[in-house]
Amino acid sequence: MRFRSFLYPIFLSLMLLSIANHDLYAQLTHEKKTYVDSLGRYYQQASLPVYLYIATSPDQKPIPLSPTDSDKNKNLPTPIYLDGHGKHHIKHDDALHKMEDKFIVYADGIAPVSSIAFSGAPTFLNKGKRFYGKNLRLTLTTKDEMSGIQGLYNSLNESAFMFYREALDFSKREGDFNYKYYAVDNVGNVEKVQNNDFTVDLTNPVTYHNIIGINSNGVISTTTKIYLTPTDSTAGVGRTYYKIDDEDERVYPNRAVIPITVLPDGEHTITYYSVDNVNNKEEPRQVSFYLDKSSPIMSADILGDRFIVGDKVYFSGRTKLKLTAVDNKAGVKVVFYSIDNGEYTEYTDPFYLPSKAGLHSIKYYAIDKVENKGAGNEETYNEYLHNVGQVYVDLTGPDLSMKYLGANFQKGDTTYISQNTKIQFAAGDPESGLQRITYSIDGDNIESDYTQPFSILQGGFHKIDYFGYDNVNNRNVRDMGFIVDNAGPEVFATFSSPPIEKETNTYPSFVSVFLAATDMGAGYEEIRYSLNGRPEAPYTGIIKGFEKNRAYRLLLKGVDKLGNETRREINFKTGKY
Repeated sequence: MRFRSFLYPIFLSLMLLSIANHDLYAQLTHEKKTYVDSLGRYYQQASLPVYLYIATSPDQKPIPLSPTDSDKNKNLPTPIYLDGHGKHHIKHDDALHKMEDKFIVYADGIAPVSSIAFSGAPTFLNKGKRFYGKNLRLTLTTKDEMSGIQGLYNSLNESAFMFYREALDFSKREGDFNYKYYAVDNVGNVEKVQNNDFTVDLTNPVTYHNIIGINSNGVISTTTKIYLTPTDSTAGVGRTYYKIDDEDERVYPNRAVIPITVLPDGEHTITYYSVDNVNNKEEPRQVSFYLDKSSPIMSADILGDRFIVGDKVYFSGRTKLKLTAVDNKAGVKVVFYSIDNGEYTEYTDPFYLPSKAGLHSIKYYAIDKVENKGAGNEETYNEYLHNVGQVYVDLTGPDLSMKYLGANFQKGDTTYISQNTKIQFAAGDPESGLQRITYSIDGDNIESDYTQPFSILQGGFHKIDYFGYDNVNNRNVRDMGFIVDNAGPEVFATFSSPPIEKETNTYPSFVSVFLAATDMGAGYEEIRYSLNGRPEAPYTGIIKGFEKNRAYRLLLKGVDKLGNETRREINFKTGKY
C-alpha cells in the first residue's frame, strides 16, 4: 500500500494584531506567520516550528507524528525546526515504486529592504545636515526576495506609523523633518526602521545694502563705501550677484566694497540679489544714488559801494566782499577764506575789504556736503586780488534841488501848480559823483528813476520824495508838497435892472452888466469878454451902452493865476425903451 506523508500546519503561534484602522500600524508589532501565495506555495517565517501530521484520506482527522517510538511520546505533537532561510524539502523515498516525494517548505528569514528617493529639488549638505529646496518629492520603494511585501510604513516627525501609499509632496511644506520607514514581508519579517533627518527650505534669502560714509539725501562721494549683507537663516547663502547700471552681472565677494570710484559723476543704480544653497532666488533689489565728484563753483563780488574815477577808487563805509558758492548736487557745506595769507576763516557773511593801500589777496574755497573740496586738492583755491591805491571814503550823499517849470503860485505856505507845470530835479556830488536820482509819489514804495521833467495831471494835494545816490551808494532824500489846480475860476454876470420880459430874457436898453469871478484854488487873475463877436477885451468896469430892440451875445472867460480858464455864454435882448 502506498502512502504519502503531508504537511498540515496547525497550532502555529501566530496571531495578527487586530486593528480597527488597518492603515495605522505600530512599528514592531507584526507577528511571525505563514503565507500561501497565489500559486499555492507555502511560506513560513524561518524561526517558526514545523509540526507533522498524517492521515490516509483528506477527510480523516490527521494524527501527529512523533520522531520517537517511545510509548510516552508516541503520537504527541512534536515540532521540528528548519535550518534557516531558504527552500527546504521533506522527502519520502518510495522503494516499492522507486519514487521520491519532496514536500517543499519556503523558510523566509530575511526582512525586506527599502530605499528612499528625494527628487525634484536642489540639495545641499552642510556639516552632515541635508537641505532641500523647492518642489521636493519623497518616494519609497521596497523589495523582498522570498515571500513578498505585506506592507510599507512611514512616520513623519514622530507621528504614528502609517501605511505608505504614495509619494510625499513637500512643495508647500518647510522646516526640519524626521522621516522614518520600514517594510514587513508576508511572513512577518520586519525591516529595521530607517531614519532620515532633512530640512526643506522654501524661503528666499534677503540681501541688504549698507552705505558707510557720506550720504546726503542719496548723494554720495567717492569716499563713501557701499557693501552688501546677504542673509539666509536655513540653507545659507550660496551666491550674491550685483550689477551697476546696465553693466553685466557680477558675483559679489563677501563683504567686499562695491567699486564706485571709477563711475562718472551722476545718477547710478546698483541692482543686487542673492541665491541660497538650494537655489531659492531673491527678487532683485535696487539702491539708487547720485555720485557727486564735482567741487563747488565759486565767485567773488564787490557789494556795490565802489566807484573808480581816473586813478581814484571811492568806497563807502559799507564796501564788502561777497563770496558765492554753488554746487550742482550735494549742496555747499562750508566756505573758507583767507586775507593776505592769514588763517582761513569760515565764511558766513560778506566781509569788509582791506582799505590800506597796496595789493591784497583774498583766497577762498568751498566744501560740498559730500566733502568735495576745491578741485579735489586741498591746495586748490580761488583768489581775488584787491588792489588799493588812493582810497577815498565817501560817506555823504549828493546835494539835491528842485524847481517848477511853468505856472506856479505860492499862497501862504502852500504851492499851487497846474497840470501843465513840470517838476525838475537836480543833484550834485563833489566826491564820488552822482549816480542817479529817483523819486516816489504819494508814499509809493517803488522808486522811479528820474530822467526828465514831468507833470502831475491829477488834481489835489501831492507829496513827492526824491532821492540822490552817489557812485558808492550813499543816499540823500528830500521831499516836497504842492496842490495841482486844474480848474478855472467861476465867472458871474449881474444885470443892473430886472428883465422887462423874463420869458424872452429882455432887458431895458439902459441896463448895465457887472462881471465877477471866484476861484477856490490859486485865485483868479482876470476876466475877459466879447460882445456880439467883437475882439475879446479885459473886463475893467461896467459894460453898458446897449441899443434898443437888439439881441446880444456875451462871451465870458475867467482866468486863474495858473492860467486855468473857464468860459461862459450869456444871450439876452433889449426892449423898445
